[in-house]
Amino acid sequence: MNILVLGLALAGAVWAVDRPANIHELHEDFVEAVDNSQKQLVLDRIAVTTPETMMEVRWLFDLFSRFPDPAVRATVMASLSRLDPKSAALEPAFIEYLKLPESEAVIFGINGALRLRSQRALPLITEIAKKKFKVKSPGESPVLSDKNAWWVQYDALSALAQWQGPQAYPLLEKKADEAPGVARLMALFLWKESLPQIAAWADAGGSQEEKAHEALAADVPLSALRATRPDMLKILNDSKSDKELRHQIAIKVGSSSTDPEIDELLAQWQTAQDPTAKLMIATALFASRSSRTVPWLKKQAAENPDAKLRLGSLIQLGPMLGTTERKTLLEQAAAHDADEETRKTAADMLQTPSAP
Repeated sequence: MNILVLGLALAGAVWAVDRPANIHELHEDFVEAVDNSQKQLVLDRIAVTTPETMMEVRWLFDLFSRFPDPAVRATVMASLSRLDPKSAALEPAFIEYLKLPESEAVIFGINGALRLRSQRALPLITEIAKKKFKVKSPGESPVLSDKNAWWVQYDALSALAQWQGPQAYPLLEKKADEAPGVARLMALFLWKESLPQIAAWADAGGSQEEKAHEALAADVPLSALRATRPDMLKILNDSKSDKELRHQIAIKVGSSSTDPEIDELLAQWQTAQDPTAKLMIATALFASRSSRTVPWLKKQAAENPDAKLRLGSLIQLGPMLGTTERKTLLEQAAAHDADEETRKTAADMLQTPSAP
């Protein structure tokens, strides 16, 4: 009997994976799933399924509104992201959600309309985006309605940045004065246009610095970083620029550098005379995680007078070396490094040879 039950369960699992995806059926599967592993399998399928009818859009919204779990909502948004203007027949559904009072409905409507590039929805989204933020950030208010309103407006501004590109820049810059978190959208979607302003905010300090911090924390697309590399290098090498700005820009320079550019950075580090400039170039080299930095890292681990840089070099070299070479390097540091913390860390790393 147990074997029969197991066989039926396995057959059911295979059927569930192989049958054509349908948002309605997947919705029911998720609601009826009894454990997290089953739920996750269904969510994985929903994420790669495109809604094709108005009813399927409504089933997605039911999941979005009934289950506020971040994983469920991210899955619904992944499904919506598969839409494009060819699905214009679904436009009325998203406009309907935009007009509802509930925050969840409006956010759902914004994201669907964005994918469709619905011209009828654009004025509604713009109206939301232009409202005055009641609070600087959602964490500043204990009132749930204020938090939700903040996120609705943030999503509206995000949609305009993606939809309109540079045309949306003036509004985003204005709204960043009310809610510094909007600066993150400027960096994420309009990095090239925003970089001069981000640098100006950082150099101004004071209340402007918070906007720079938000912008520099954004995970800027590689293509945007590549397009602004010359401008970022100017900031990195500008002794008059804010030090934290230079540090954050150095990380972005390093993470977006090609192999020949890594070689150029290594040469610049070798010839740099200013200690701060040398440190910024070193930051870029660390951030690159390039195999071309291995000889340089070995030298830093053995010779750099800064104990933190020696330790950082040891840690970064861990996964970049073969087992034997890694062991030799760590043994030398554990026995001979002048810094107690570095010796201890190297000894600990020797006990975990597979760890970075």
